[in-house]
Amino acid sequence: MKFFNYSILLAFALGVVASFNAVSVKADEPAADQFNVMSFNIRLATKVDGDNYWEKRKETLVDVVKESDPLLLGVQEALWTQMEYLDGALKGYKWIGIGRDDGQKAGEFMAIFYKEDALDVLDSGTFWLSQNPEKPGLGWDAACNRTVTWAKFRCKKSGKEFVYCNTHLDHKGTIARKKGAQLILERSWELTNHGELPFFVSGDFNVTKTSEAYKTITEGTDDIPGLIDTNFAAKEHDIAQPYTFHNWGQVPADKGSIIDFIFVNDKVNVEKFKINPVKHSNGRYASDHVSIVATLSLK
Repeated sequence: MKFFNYSILLAFALGVVASFNAVSVKADEPAADQFNVMSFNIRLATKVDGDNYWEKRKETLVDVVKESDPLLLGVQEALWTQMEYLDGALKGYKWIGIGRDDGQKAGEFMAIFYKEDALDVLDSGTFWLSQNPEKPGLGWDAACNRTVTWAKFRCKKSGKEFVYCNTHLDHKGTIARKKGAQLILERSWELTNHGELPFFVSGDFNVTKTSEAYKTITEGTDDIPGLIDTNFAAKEHDIAQPYTFHNWGQVPADKGSIIDFIFVNDKVNVEKFKINPVKHSNGRYASDHVSIVATLSLK
């Protein structure tokens, strides 16, 4: 009888220790229902960048992505050759997107990478930020063709569905940015069944929080509620510097601005917001922008 009691006590003690260790190991890890969404303007491959040319920094960029471990990654400015490289380098990810100039391979991609073992794609597409969204072309006073890539996903474990968009607003056209922001709101409202599904949009918006485009996104319209800036809603912050465009380190710390954003609707919890450092741990730049990461969960 004594042996039996001691055995029970020993088993109980070992169970408590094992449980404590399991909790300790995972204390700093995201909860099972949390995931990372990453936005990254990777800078197109152009030799005018000299020592910061794509071929010299592409491995660094992939390292930054892997360290952030995003469930979803929205890239901007990616040319076809860059997409081919990322397709091979980011193991476990598939991607969605088309070139903005011809709807195939020409021009920059606003592509979405996603973990194929965690998500199913239910629907996807691309539209142009213009008066004719279904075909390639300039919108309003824009200097370049601008697109939004979107996808409707289902989580394989939970069965929950959500919609994710990735974009890059124009760098010159003030009207194009405001109208583009409005079009994103309208399309997201349609794609989420009038806001019933969780929704998030990432991108290089080429504006600060004082702009008309930002106000359009966050304040909404008479019929469509605005979206939430994850930087302001996050419960926790990890900000290496208070700006996202650094122009290869040439932007002074007191002159920089956040122009890359991740917005969500009210069906999403924002756990954490992170702005990654200008330089990687190996001392190299990954891009002329830094990446941002939002840790989210679905309500």
